[in-house]
Amino acid sequence: MSGYTPDEKLRLQQLRELRRRWLKDQELSPREPLLPPRRMWPMEEFWNKFLQDKAPWKNMLYKTYRHGIFAFTHVLIPAWIIHYYVKYHVTRKPYAIVERKPRIFPGDTILETGEVIPPMRDFPDQHH
Repeated sequence: MSGYTPDEKLRLQQLRELRRRWLKDQELSPREPLLPPRRMWPMEEFWNKFLQDKAPWKNMLYKTYRHGIFAFTHVLIPAWIIHYYVKYHVTRKPYAIVERKPRIFPGDTILETGEVIPPMRDFPDQHH
């Protein structure tokens, strides 16, 4: 027995047709891909409406706004973070950061003011 039976031939023909149809369905039409509408942030929406008439002064105002945002986010905030880190975590000079107050005893001198701590008073009526 050689060749396919009529049922096998029909099945293979149907499979070929289904494959051709599937491949044809994979081709994109000119309208595809269909994406959902792009959502904008409120400020972006405001600036798009503001700049529609393309007036030069509005464009300059927008550029000033963009440069200000850039300076704030890329210069001022990083500079503040670096300053904070250096001030509170890196510096090693005395009295820059007080982690624990030093003990003060009668007769000690306070370095900042030069004041001498007076001796303690005696309290005869209290039990110490």
